[in-house]
Amino acid sequence: MTLDPTFRKEAEGLVKEQMAAYDPSHDWLHVDRVRRQALKIAREESHQGKAVDVELVELAALFHDIGDAKFHKEGQPTGREIVMAFLSKHGYQKADEVAKIVENVSFRKELAGIKNEWAESCIELHIVQDADKLDAIGAFGIMRCAAYSGYKNRPLYDPAEKAQLNMTYEQYQAQTKANTGCAISHFHEKLFRLKDMMKTPTAIKMAQKRHDVMVNFVQQIEEEYSMDE
Repeated sequence: MTLDPTFRKEAEGLVKEQMAAYDPSHDWLHVDRVRRQALKIAREESHQGKAVDVELVELAALFHDIGDAKFHKEGQPTGREIVMAFLSKHGYQKADEVAKIVENVSFRKELAGIKNEWAESCIELHIVQDADKLDAIGAFGIMRCAAYSGYKNRPLYDPAEKAQLNMTYEQYQAQTKANTGCAISHFHEKLFRLKDMMKTPTAIKMAQKRHDVMVNFVQQIEEEYSMDE
């Protein structure tokens, strides 16, 4: 099933309203890319014989950044609360399923290592996670990393800084809170890891090319800084 056009338009309106408070790395255009990517993956996985709820995928992809922890302020409603209020108002029967995916889609949640049968088996969750990761790597990933670093006033490249490889959830949380780490370190700490975190066969095939784009970019940065061209 696909979404009713009027319902889809209202859902998009909610997302545009929420994303207006975020920086360009998490704007409506990012969400729309993730939505389109998720639908592409869903179609491919369906063609391989997997049962995918495409309607659920589209809504979860649309709402995946609402209440993002990086932007959430104390006292504001959570992403789940916003999503549930909107979907309940429209009498949407799978509201809780959408909200559950939105709550669990982030890299931060995966890094926490919380595993359960639902998270291991929900293909709609995996599709939205993969679509979001794909937009975090490759050419768009490079631009988004620079945009977010600028928004947080972090250096683009600090050669004296040592990236925290194999960063734990606790280290990731501490770095976020302290607002430390340059843009290039972010490639080593997070973005280079995403290729191997893809879950669907479709995304696994797509990720290598985007990963290679990032590797070449970071190598070029290091060459230019060292004047070794």
